[in-house]
Amino acid sequence: MHANEVVSSFINLEKKSSPLSRISAIFLTRLKMAFNYKSSFLMTLVLNLVTIMMYFFFSKIKPEMQVFGINATYFEFAIIGLCLQMVVGTSLGSVSANIYNEILSGTWSSVLLHFNFLEYSIGTTLAGVLLSSVSIFLAIGLAYLTIGFYLTITSQEVMLILLLFILIILAHMAISMLFAAFTIFYQKTSNLISLLYQLTKTFSGVVFPVTLLSGFPLIVSRSLPLTYGLESIHQLLFSPTLNMDYIFVNCLIIISFIVLLGSIAYGMVFLSLKNIRKNGKVDWY
Repeated sequence: MHANEVVSSFINLEKKSSPLSRISAIFLTRLKMAFNYKSSFLMTLVLNLVTIMMYFFFSKIKPEMQVFGINATYFEFAIIGLCLQMVVGTSLGSVSANIYNEILSGTWSSVLLHFNFLEYSIGTTLAGVLLSSVSIFLAIGLAYLTIGFYLTITSQEVMLILLLFILIILAHMAISMLFAAFTIFYQKTSNLISLLYQLTKTFSGVVFPVTLLSGFPLIVSRSLPLTYGLESIHQLLFSPTLNMDYIFVNCLIIISFIVLLGSIAYGMVFLSLKNIRKNGKVDWY
C-alpha cells in the first residue's frame, strides 16, 4: 500500500462515526500495509525462532535455577521474557514510528483531519502487537515441535496473564505516545526509543531474575513497567501458590505508569499539534 493508497483509505474512512470503528479502520489499514512486506515478517519469524533456540541451548549450561523458591529450567524462565520483549519492542515504537512514516509519505495531514491522536495510537499499536504476537506464537509452535517446549497453565492463570499482557502493552503505548510528541514537534525520530528498549531488555528481568541486581541497576529496573509485569507472570507460572495480593499491587503500579505517562504524553502531543498548526508544519515532508 503506497502513500496515495493510504490517503484514499483515510478519506474513505471519514464516514466512520464511532471511535471503535475509526480505531478498527486504522488497525486494518496498518495490517494491509504490513502484509505488503511479507519478507520482513518472515525475517522476524526466523529471528524469533533463532533467539528462542539460542536460549534453549544456552540453558543447558545451567539447566535449573530458583524462581520464586521452586526449580525451573532457565529456558522456562527466559522464554517468557523473550516473548514479551518482542511484543513490547513493537508497542514501544509503533506510534512514534508510524507518525514519522506519515510525515515522510505526506499522509500526516489526512490523519489529523480524520482521526484523533488516541484513536490513531490504539489502532497502530494493536496492528503491530498482533503481527508480532503471530510471529511469536509461530516461533513457539516450532520450538514445541523441535524441542518439546510447553507450559501447563490453568484458565484462571490465562485470564490473569491476559490482563497483565494488556496492561504491559498500554504502558509501553503510553511511552511511545510520549516519544511521538517529540516526533510531531521536531518532524524527526529519536534514538532514545532504541536506548529505552535496550534498557528494558537488560534491566527488566527478561533473561535473568531482577533479584540478581543491586544498586543503580535495581533502581533502573524498578523504573520500567515491564519489570512488574514480568515478575507477576513469573509468579503465576512458577510459584506453587497464587499470590493475588502481589499480582494486584504490581497491576496497580503498571496502571500508575499508564495514567501518569499517558497524561503527560497526551498533554505534550496537544502542545506539539498546536505548534505545527500554528507554524504551518503539518504538510512538511
